[in-house]
Amino acid sequence: MSDTCKVWTRFESKKRDGTSIKLRIQSWKLKPQDAVFDLVMKHFVPEEAIHKAAGISKSPEAFQEYSELMTHFFKVAPLHTIVCCVDNESNTVDQIVGLSIAQLMKNTDKLEDIVNDMEFKSEEMQQLLHAAKVLEGYLKEKASCYETYYFGRGIFVHPEYRKMGIANELIKVKKLICIDNNVPMTCAGMSAVGTQRAAEKNNWKTFSDISIEELEEETGLTFGDDAISKHKLMYTTIN
Repeated sequence: MSDTCKVWTRFESKKRDGTSIKLRIQSWKLKPQDAVFDLVMKHFVPEEAIHKAAGISKSPEAFQEYSELMTHFFKVAPLHTIVCCVDNESNTVDQIVGLSIAQLMKNTDKLEDIVNDMEFKSEEMQQLLHAAKVLEGYLKEKASCYETYYFGRGIFVHPEYRKMGIANELIKVKKLICIDNNVPMTCAGMSAVGTQRAAEKNNWKTFSDISIEELEEETGLTFGDDAISKHKLMYTTIN
């Protein structure tokens, strides 16, 4: 098995009907329009709190522009992707049920430099990028002491496989990747209760604890009644 599909952990969990299922976390060489890309676009974008508040999935123009942005990231930003898949005996990937994407960053990197040559016409994408820049400000303030680090660009578990410990395993492996690549820190914005709890369970610390009210004021977005009370920028180190 090549480094591009390195297996990090194997574990067993139970589905909602009580049946056991074997799963594994492995690296994935992310490509435009592959199975992981499709999961991000079909599930992560409509459900993640900030993307949802910006209305990306409700606007065909914004949805297409976001797809183009994701494709652009493959060309300019070093991305490290891990997936959770059903662990079959052949080690082939038949069914992906969770994923996590991180970008290797330097503390001098800026989002505006990455998207500088792209034009986004939809109001929804402009709102999303403004929100991303606001959150980047919180990150830069706290992470400036790390020359390089991994920044989470999304973590997702398929709805049918939630509450099975998959988010916990994905969070656990993020630190193993840091250790394996000698990157001192990994961090991510956590906008869901499940990922916040998984991070806490794995002893992640909190850079910034941002109330939804503050986030609405700073970004101009409006979060629904189902939004969590706080957005957390959380991190862990290799030491």
